[in-house]
Amino acid sequence: MLSTTAVATAGLLLGGIATAAPATAVQSAAASQTVTARYDCGAYGVTDLTIEASASGGAGSVRISTSGGLAPFDIPADSISATLRLERAAGGTVAFSGTANDAAAAGQPVTIGPLTGAVSAGDSLDSYVPAAGAGDVSLSLNVAGIVNSCNAVGKQTPGPIVF
Repeated sequence: MLSTTAVATAGLLLGGIATAAPATAVQSAAASQTVTARYDCGAYGVTDLTIEASASGGAGSVRISTSGGLAPFDIPADSISATLRLERAAGGTVAFSGTANDAAAAGQPVTIGPLTGAVSAGDSLDSYVPAAGAGDVSLSLNVAGIVNSCNAVGKQTPGPIVF
């Protein structure tokens, strides 16, 4: 049985995600690229995420960063499972998944990832915005056993990630 604190903390974590000002995307497969996107996490609110991406040898890697204080207790390393779906310009989606996060002290920002997925040279990936009523999700999170789904509400800025 989950405690009220765990449920409240998951709500703060999922609803309190915010980002710093967006950095300029670097259109190079070798360099890291940074974009921001807005996500609707239902009862946990609408929030902006910073997504850092890189690729090596056909494997893509993303990290999702927050900038605000999120939880009233320490979050242990590697205790958050996440899957982020991004849409290919050529059609279809790529899922980046993993159970990884940096440890974070109570009230401090959290970085989730690296999450990994298969990419090809030239892939152009942007926020996956599910069609209304489709039942798909852009981002699924499991924090301390509490699952939440978030959907992108718009495309990334300054633009797509290009591998």
